[in-house]
Amino acid sequence: MTRPLEGVRVLDLTRLLPGGFATLIMADLGADVLKIEEPGKGDYVRWTPPFDRDVSAGHLALNRSKRSMTLNLKHERGREILLRLVRDADVLIESFRPGVMERLGVGYEALRAQNPRLVYCAITGYGQDGPYRAKAGHDINYLGYAGVLGLTGPAGGDPVIPGVQIGDLGGGALMALGGMLAALYDRERSGEGRFVDISMTDGAMAWLSFHAQAHLFEGGEPPRRGEMRLSGGMACYQIYRCGDGKHVTVGALEPQFWATLCTALGVPELIPKHLGDEDTQREMIEILSSVFASMPRDEWVAALADLDACVGPVNNLDEALADPHLRSRAMIVAIGDRTVLGNPVRLSGSESRYRDAPGFGDATEAVLSAAGYAGEEIAALRDSGAI
Repeated sequence: MTRPLEGVRVLDLTRLLPGGFATLIMADLGADVLKIEEPGKGDYVRWTPPFDRDVSAGHLALNRSKRSMTLNLKHERGREILLRLVRDADVLIESFRPGVMERLGVGYEALRAQNPRLVYCAITGYGQDGPYRAKAGHDINYLGYAGVLGLTGPAGGDPVIPGVQIGDLGGGALMALGGMLAALYDRERSGEGRFVDISMTDGAMAWLSFHAQAHLFEGGEPPRRGEMRLSGGMACYQIYRCGDGKHVTVGALEPQFWATLCTALGVPELIPKHLGDEDTQREMIEILSSVFASMPRDEWVAALADLDACVGPVNNLDEALADPHLRSRAMIVAIGDRTVLGNPVRLSGSESRYRDAPGFGDATEAVLSAAGYAGEEIAALRDSGAI
């Protein structure tokens, strides 16, 4: 059984989360991802706790099924090695600030001269141009600039930091993955690679498309945190606290789901008020809050399980990892005696195969040998600090 990205060679110069997650999906789908790390230091995520037998949880999560080599891009011979490796590569992805690769002498134009078919992807906080291009930042900053944090949290309360890194993953990794795959597809027609410019701030802002377009249509006051239809403003799309302090989700947006839910909860009088105004919604939220507080969460989930009413639990992480549906979907899989999250991209006639995360630089000699370096050359490169 073949995998869709088998034969695609990726040079991954990124660190931490965004690039690592993008190339993780590619590796799971069969790409040969070579993780290029700075000698002596490596990717910071490799040294981030917690650890299991000296392997970082972050490193295992992001870098399974990849290979690792060490390469010093500040060393002339290190740059020569990258120029040689890129001749046979399909994709190079990096996450330095704009201009860093050019200052090192291995920017897009220099690499493209070696391989015009190369797809080059740069993930940055703010993009390759614009007033903020050189600014430092992290996920929380990108979400702040993009307006995501301003819409996240309870009505009348402060903004809330999301439980996952939306800018890094949704704005960076997934946008980069889509851009690289689009460029690879286009290359098959044009014969030329492309530069893929991914700004995590741009990507995070794109997630606001529904809210932003509605506001651009209507003008006036911007939407308010916790009061929008899908973020706390409607009784039919809400999180409710149950009698044991745990919570359920209700997503009964469609009239048939709402009618089914209200009937099952013994409040049929709420059915015609489904899309009522703000005051009506607040009244219904209070009523349903009282109803759900009358029983523990799991009893509610069981009682409503057979109804088409869009109700489910708010799982903690232990509960999510044990969920029978997610396990049946192979979202929790084993690599040897370790357990990891599986690849969410499933294609017919293909399957993901997983390998353990690589040791630091453990493929360096094999990669250089395959690139034509003799044993004594590799030893000299190591002695010089180039690898």
